[in-house]
Amino acid sequence: MSARATSEAILEATEAWFRRQGIPHLIEDYSTRRDILTRTLPFLMAVLALEVLFNFSPAWPWWANALSIVGAMVALTAVWMGINALRRRKLLSMPEQVGAVEVLVFLLTAPALNGLIWGAWTDAALVLGMNVLLLLGAYLTVGFALVPILRWGARRLVRDMLDVLGLFARALPLLLMFLTFLFINAEVWQVAGTIDYGILGALIGLFALVTAAFLVFRLPLELSNLAIFERPERVLELVEGTPAAGLVNSSESLKLDAPLRRGQWANVGLVVLVALALRVVFVSALVGVFFFVFGAIAMDSSTIASWTQSDPRVLLDLEWLGRAVTVELLQVAAFLASFSGFYFTISILTNREYRDEFFEEVVGDARRALAVRSVYLGALAQREEDRS
Repeated sequence: MSARATSEAILEATEAWFRRQGIPHLIEDYSTRRDILTRTLPFLMAVLALEVLFNFSPAWPWWANALSIVGAMVALTAVWMGINALRRRKLLSMPEQVGAVEVLVFLLTAPALNGLIWGAWTDAALVLGMNVLLLLGAYLTVGFALVPILRWGARRLVRDMLDVLGLFARALPLLLMFLTFLFINAEVWQVAGTIDYGILGALIGLFALVTAAFLVFRLPLELSNLAIFERPERVLELVEGTPAAGLVNSSESLKLDAPLRRGQWANVGLVVLVALALRVVFVSALVGVFFFVFGAIAMDSSTIASWTQSDPRVLLDLEWLGRAVTVELLQVAAFLASFSGFYFTISILTNREYRDEFFEEVVGDARRALAVRSVYLGALAQREEDRS
């Protein structure tokens, strides 16, 4: 294999590595039409087919419903073949790129059928709104590689679980003492244990929203200098073990200060945000399990009844312990767990000791990806020079 072919293969491997890490926006010339919308096409086609197949009325005879469905499928196929004919492709071929026409076909076909066949223009508007949301969700999921990000974050969490547990043991002793005091306080049980599920969910959502807002506003400041490398040796050290290691010809070819575009910053920030969020959820779950077990052992039904001033709602009777698992216990444990997640997030971003041990490790993965990008951009520039 020639040197040029080898270099092209390594560049492709590096771009695949970016996708596996959940940061496809670091790929140069990352295209909305080619790299995002086209990859969502199978999902969009499946949704459109289901919308057409369910386009029937129980009030009609079976043959009329069959004719309407067949007619809708024929019309959809005719539209697809017409688009391909206009673009000089094979009539039944899949598009290499998805453009505005294909997007409009997905958005408008089912609403038009609802309106023209059934006269249900209100339902048509609802279907159009649902299609817009589905298209936006598919775009964000594929465009920002949400599935690879979650998969990567979960793997990192499993790998670093002992470190997270160690930090948890050091960061939260005082919090656990405070929460334990609250847990055996009647007022907390009266508030968190007796409120409606919807209000409890709103309280937990409020903690999650404030935590997310804190992270979102804090991350740009924390990540602002990640893409700038002062020493080539640091870049070469970070890219070891990645496909980009095979692209390094000399330290002069590295792009040490290449600025990131807005979409690239958003993609990198999302990776860090998800990694942090998974760790916070894990820590919150630990706190919730602790208080659930503690309450199941220590709290009997009479105590819960006296604190909540109502009969406990028993979910599981633990006769061998003389205790019971109640709805009130679950609600109080969930409330305290959500508060602990908020506290833990603030601690790892503001406390220097916890930050060095926890946050810097998460950011380190993003720094490594940006080091790979420095090598990758240098290789692309070298390729353009060779071609010219």
